[in-house]
Amino acid sequence: MPLIEIQRVPGMPKERHKLAAGQMFYPWLKEACLHAELDIFRNGVKVQDDDDINFPLNDGDVIRIFDQPKGGGLAGTLLNPLEHFNPIKFTQKILSSLMPQPNAGAASGNSKTSPNNSLKGQTNIARNGEARPDTYGTVRSFPDLIQESLFEYTNNLKYVTEMMNFGLGKYDYSSIRYSESNLGSMAGASYTIYQPGEVIPTVNEGYEFDDVDGQEVPGANESGDFPIETATATTVISGTYSGGQIAMQILKQSDFDYFIDLTLPHAVTFTINVTYPTASGSKTEDITLSANLIDANETNNGDLVSPIYYYNFIFNNLNGANASIITSATINTTKFILNDNEALVVGPFFSPVDSSQLWVHTQSALGGNSETNWKMTLWKVDEDNVQIPGTTQVFTYRQTTPHDSSSETFYRTDKITPTGGSGRYAISFQRTDNSSDASTLKVEEIHAVNVRSNVVHPADSIVRITVRATENATGSRERKYNALITRHTITYNLSTQSVDYTLRPSRSFADAVIHTWLIMGKQAESSIDIFELYSIAASLPDVRLGYFDYTFDDEDISLGSRVQTICDAATVTAFWDDGVLSFSRDEKKSNPVTVFNRANMTTEGYSLSYDMTLPGGFDGVEVEYRNPTTNKQDYIRYKISGSSISEGEAVKSKKFEMLYVRDAYQARDRAIKEVRRLLYSRITAAITAMADGEWINVGQMIQIADIYDENQQDGYITGRVGNTFDTSERINFSGDMYVVVTDSQGSVTSRVLATARADTNFGFIAAVPSVALNIWDGINVQSPSRYIIATAVEQDATKWTVTEKKPNSSGTTSITAVEYSDEMFNYLIA
Repeated sequence: MPLIEIQRVPGMPKERHKLAAGQMFYPWLKEACLHAELDIFRNGVKVQDDDDINFPLNDGDVIRIFDQPKGGGLAGTLLNPLEHFNPIKFTQKILSSLMPQPNAGAASGNSKTSPNNSLKGQTNIARNGEARPDTYGTVRSFPDLIQESLFEYTNNLKYVTEMMNFGLGKYDYSSIRYSESNLGSMAGASYTIYQPGEVIPTVNEGYEFDDVDGQEVPGANESGDFPIETATATTVISGTYSGGQIAMQILKQSDFDYFIDLTLPHAVTFTINVTYPTASGSKTEDITLSANLIDANETNNGDLVSPIYYYNFIFNNLNGANASIITSATINTTKFILNDNEALVVGPFFSPVDSSQLWVHTQSALGGNSETNWKMTLWKVDEDNVQIPGTTQVFTYRQTTPHDSSSETFYRTDKITPTGGSGRYAISFQRTDNSSDASTLKVEEIHAVNVRSNVVHPADSIVRITVRATENATGSRERKYNALITRHTITYNLSTQSVDYTLRPSRSFADAVIHTWLIMGKQAESSIDIFELYSIAASLPDVRLGYFDYTFDDEDISLGSRVQTICDAATVTAFWDDGVLSFSRDEKKSNPVTVFNRANMTTEGYSLSYDMTLPGGFDGVEVEYRNPTTNKQDYIRYKISGSSISEGEAVKSKKFEMLYVRDAYQARDRAIKEVRRLLYSRITAAITAMADGEWINVGQMIQIADIYDENQQDGYITGRVGNTFDTSERINFSGDMYVVVTDSQGSVTSRVLATARADTNFGFIAAVPSVALNIWDGINVQSPSRYIIATAVEQDATKWTVTEKKPNSSGTTSITAVEYSDEMFNYLIA
């Protein structure tokens, strides 16, 4: 018995399915609810892109499938091979979960980037095999196509239906448009939005016949072209009649190549020489019969050297004036003439996929008091396009006009449910009346349609849009349907310190972070410092500084990268701290969190780097953001002249691409902050801290005494009585000196004025707040309270912002920091 094993998630138990021997693999695979990216191994051999996957399963077969989701759960319902397939190939059926849609005036095909993030030519496209859009905040969204356009004619008007996906999650919708026009202003336009989990009552999945494109069906009066092809053989190998069919074998000759390559069955006439009995004796004559050519093939006599090749033709449905005599006649080997008799038949056309319905769209251009009459023949075919017996159906149609003299084109859609059931079909057309300038018939298009009922997409927001098409369009029109959407996310309550999993519309970067981390990434609440994240969000001076408006559209972007992108919109840094995702905002700090001096850092790895000019040679910044009105890129630029900052374009701008920002206030805040950073943060420090380095975090402000600078005096406290302090190092006072001291927890006191002691140089007097101090005793206290004493200017030079923290195997911590200055944050946005 064949065995199929599915590995959906590495490390989890495999799914196992036992099938009956002889069952075809592809029909089972199509219904297996797998993703669009698979590895398939058949008896240990990997199925390659060009391998046929519609093979029968044999006893003992072991099929192993490694399900590797990249695009998501819609793939199973969107497999759409728009090709005549033989064989059914792995790439056609699995890797192409969505077929590309043509875009006039723009490149067509797969796109790595969602139209939501595109800056030019925003259209609705099918992004084959790519991640579904994952949008946060408020975005002008161009939803992805998830199936082909499907149209039908109703009351002589053409209505086009599109099924599209806004993306993962639930959204609020407003300003629904086609390009810049409100959709409601378009005649005959309507739309329905289905939130995740809502039932879509009916979905018509339509697939165009590739080979139908407005073919004109000739009238019976246009038979002057008959026959369109003829071939004659004077040497016939054999001719036989049996069971209502005639088989003719001739030597292979190029005149008959045309008939060998025909799509069968095909209407022909042929002439043969026969001898048949009559009352007065045998009679020999040529007879002409009309029939269907149902088989045409090439064989040989089996010789290995210089074989003789034959053409074999088989006919049925024999008709003609002499058709009755063939049952008793002998077919002679003197003549065989074959004519193509389908000069007036258009088709056959073959459906690209199995379907249960066929929608046939025709146009009849009629003058006054005229009409078109035609018949349509369809039959079911197998994978080799060979007719399946007993499935032929013939339909007759008539289109008239109510006009006595004026002309009008009549459009119609005829929906057919073949009696042969679901499958691929061939369709041909033939007019049964005459044509003229006032009576023409065209086959505009045929759709193979599958009707799905009660469809549910549990994770995606789907929109169905129906619009009335323009009858005489002056040019090709791209799909430009869009809407202003706002994502519903979870949030957090600072008061109760609990996650609120109720979905609500939000533009908050903090909501986007925890929704991405907890819901989309399925991480534990304990793995992220949610309280600190929302404390930062609550402390923002303006709510606009915390907006995040963007669409993630690439499965290659990691969860951590997504979180950092979200945080960057609010000038927040995300970093790992002892296995917990933590956060820090680049903003003004009131006090350093701790002090590093010779008492708790080593000389190894200590360095200072100065930029004597503006960092990187930049003399300004340029922030690129998305203009909320135009939905295109916009810019805010600032430049530095000497020590002043003004708005304008610099000679060499440091560029920030922030298309996840769509608010001018937020973009301007970032531009001003970055240009002031160029001016006020030019020094980088690297130190190796002892045990105390473990307790600081990225983004925090610390004080580092320059161990080679005599003006920055530091050491540790050896004693205190009131405001009088004893120190481990000699202090030299020069001018007004200020001191900061760390308490028993390593926290830094505020800066206070210090004066010299009259009794010793190893100490100072200062009104330091009454805090607990660590006084070294070598036994119970080995990490004493530290101090830095310097002038106000030198004190400012000891302030740094931590940018990187790296634990070492020796128990020390390598810290990288940049110069901190309050001036970076001393600005107002007009």
